[in-house]
Amino acid sequence: MAQWSVGSENRAMHIGEILKKRREGRFETLEDVAFRAGTDASNLSRIERGLQQPSIALLEALVGAMDSCVSELYIEIEQRRQVRGVAEPREPWNADLTRLQRHFRVLKAEQRALLIEIAKLLKKY
Repeated sequence: MAQWSVGSENRAMHIGEILKKRREGRFETLEDVAFRAGTDASNLSRIERGLQQPSIALLEALVGAMDSCVSELYIEIEQRRQVRGVAEPREPWNADLTRLQRHFRVLKAEQRALLIEIAKLLKKY
């Protein structure tokens, strides 16, 4: 078993926590996500609990199984900071922005323009 530095161990713990939060937010079981990612539920459970660090290929498969990408995961990790040993997001709305970007990416050009107009109206009122 490889030894991790303190920084990489904390990063692995955050990855697991974020994966679990995203999976639960989608109301999916360990089995659902693990099956689509090509692994087993016990493996995913160890990753979510920070007991195991996923390979890059497995991490890509896991986030892909949840319609996301690795860069979004790392953006969320970077947004966290340590305050007296407790991880807190720097700005709470950043997680919402990340989710919005994920949905925005799959829209057609006309739909994107409409969404921008809706956002402008919301800002106005």
